[in-house]
Amino acid sequence: MRDCEFLEKCPIFSKFKIEDLKNYWVFMYCKGAKQEECSRKILRKQGKDVPQTMLPNGQLLEALEK
Repeated sequence: MRDCEFLEKCPIFSKFKIEDLKNYWVFMYCKGAKQEECSRKILRKQGKDVPQTMLPNGQLLEALEK
C-alpha cells in the first residue's frame, strides 16, 4: 500500500507536540489500512474545505486551534 498522496502537505500533523501521537495517526491512516476512511482525505477529494483541527477519524480537536 502506498502512502496517502496528501500526507506531506497535511497540516494537522504540525499541530502535534507529542511525536508518538502523531506517528500513531500517520501509521493508521496515512500509511495504513484506514487510508480510505480518513475524513480529511474524503473531504479533500470531494473538493470541500478541511477544518484545520480535524483528525483523520473526523473528530475536531479544539485544543489544536492554538
